[in-house]
Amino acid sequence: GMQALVERFGSSPIAYIILEGMALGHIYHRGLGVRRYRITVRTPGGHSWIDYGQPSSIHELTALSTRITSLELPRAPRTTLNIGIISGGSSINTIAAEAMLELDLRSEGAEALEALTGQVWQLVQAARKPGVKVEAEIIGQRPSGELPEEHPLVRLAQDCLRAVGIAPHLNNGSTDANLPLSLGLPAVTIGLTSGGRGHTVHEFINLPPLEKGLEQVIRLVSRVWNIKT
Repeated sequence: GMQALVERFGSSPIAYIILEGMALGHIYHRGLGVRRYRITVRTPGGHSWIDYGQPSSIHELTALSTRITSLELPRAPRTTLNIGIISGGSSINTIAAEAMLELDLRSEGAEALEALTGQVWQLVQAARKPGVKVEAEIIGQRPSGELPEEHPLVRLAQDCLRAVGIAPHLNNGSTDANLPLSLGLPAVTIGLTSGGRGHTVHEFINLPPLEKGLEQVIRLVSRVWNIKT
């Protein structure tokens, strides 16, 4: 959606302002680079007793998962990886013929992200052997980018937070602002309220802070015209 939006409007907007449900008080003016992969392992499969010893896609995938999660990641720039989904097999007494995982790679540094991506690809290639096919495909990526702290849009976003009595915090994250930021377009992501337990089934938001969050948005949108050059 954001890609289609940027392709349509390009540099014509004064600014791209992205809203997040939580993170009130934070201004994301730096885009965190993200790469996402689906890794699939396929084997002939078989019966757990009769064909014991034949390669199992689940066994091969879990072994590969262990090697991936054992990679040493740099602390600076901060770099992370996460296997968020894993599935496969057809029954408890079947040697699994197919299994897959979905992997999320992130880094504050473009070079660190490229290096991590290269390491993962090497592990994928090393996992291939007779009777074991391993494929990796990109299923998502968010390019990195940055708007300087002194940019008028960043300063205005901070002023709007202060005006509603909230101290602003400049931050780095993976949001819909990534794409315009990567193209050198002015963009920031701001939060509407506070909350917790993000990305879990227990995620929640607090309703009272929404008043200040929306007031911040109104101030920002009504004053953003002043930064047009």
